[in-house]
Amino acid sequence: MELFTEGVASAAQELLDTHLALPQEVHYVADLQRWILSQVTIALHFEYQLDPASAPLSPSNLLRAIKDTGVASRNTVHSFLMEMKRYRFIAPLPREDRRLQAAQATEMSERLIRRYFDIHLRALDTIDDGERYALSCRHPDILQWAQPRFARLLLAAQDWHRPQQSIAKFVRSDSGSSILHDLVIGVPPLSTEMTSPIWIGKVSPNAFSQKYRISRTHAARLFGMARDAGLIGWANRSNRGECWISPQLVRDYRYWQAVKLAAVSQAFHAACIAMNDAGIGTPKQAEPEIAAGSS
Repeated sequence: MELFTEGVASAAQELLDTHLALPQEVHYVADLQRWILSQVTIALHFEYQLDPASAPLSPSNLLRAIKDTGVASRNTVHSFLMEMKRYRFIAPLPREDRRLQAAQATEMSERLIRRYFDIHLRALDTIDDGERYALSCRHPDILQWAQPRFARLLLAAQDWHRPQQSIAKFVRSDSGSSILHDLVIGVPPLSTEMTSPIWIGKVSPNAFSQKYRISRTHAARLFGMARDAGLIGWANRSNRGECWISPQLVRDYRYWQAVKLAAVSQAFHAACIAMNDAGIGTPKQAEPEIAAGSS
């Protein structure tokens, strides 16, 4: 799609702006595992809001939702929810039986997930000249219907939560996704024949560590792994100054983003139809969905 690269770049810039504006909030979901768990956590919250007969957010229900995906272990899920409660992303849900450990997302979490979803609706509108974001502004309840569908689509997409190794080196580490967005954001569309390194200007791991509030050691290790894999390099040996990245890194990153944007598009489309069928919110039009292969 002609404007796909532009749409991905616009989303990347807004995600980077969010990281810089809300560094503490973003830090708690700054690696792929915690990001996926946070999305499924919010999905359970919204599903329970829409239908109190559905399973509320709890450790056992979150484990059940990610069953057979390999996303996280039981101990990781419990530790994650404890951290989310400690930092007030979730709060106990009033129930008679406290043993169930049921919880709900806080208003802060709902604001953050709306911001995240809006970023991707605007990116999709850039790609196909759609009106998803405007429709969502007119009918804000679409978020409750669309986000759970989005989360479950990505849970089923192994090429999202088990990405290519070039991508995994970044996104499975703290703030690695932001570093990856930053490296690729200015790269123009690539031809399929492109094999030569892509020069992206001056890059310093130390500068990235300061920008995204990670340790110098972590930044150096992350860039070192990418350099050793032939994904990134510098004109000199000091790991600073004029830098290049490999076309494969760019292609893998853009495919990974395409999977996510396709899931947002399909979830939004399905939510509009479901709301129309239920007579709730009555969005006037559901924009055509972008399928995973079309991006």
